[in-house]
Amino acid sequence: MKSDFSTWQQASELVEQAERIQRIFLQLAANHFGTLNRSPAASAPPVNVVETEDACWVITAIPGADADQIEIRLQGNELLIAGARPIPSCCSQGELKIWEIPLGRFERRLHLTPAVTFTLGDTRFADGLFIVQIHKSR
Repeated sequence: MKSDFSTWQQASELVEQAERIQRIFLQLAANHFGTLNRSPAASAPPVNVVETEDACWVITAIPGADADQIEIRLQGNELLIAGARPIPSCCSQGELKIWEIPLGRFERRLHLTPAVTFTLGDTRFADGLFIVQIHKSR
């Protein structure tokens, strides 16, 4: 079976580039307004996807999230991983100087390979990584 890895890699690189631009924009906007009056739009945590003949493994970096509060949903060929990382109480006052760690709501959507049927397998959360197994069937 031939994988569309190069197309997937190109798409992933474009998504990462867009996310970097979004993070920079949010940081500039937060610096302009000077306080955390509102939570920023949902961030999209980074992922690694490993594909085998029978499954895909999606590894999402979401340190600080509560495993019980992570929503995972598979609808057709779209995987949604969402939740929130709490904003520490120390961040509710004071002037925001640097904002590199996305806190608050996060959401990541992945579009999986078309023409393949997927079902959710095992999930686990360890050391800030949320790992999802997705079984493939044709």
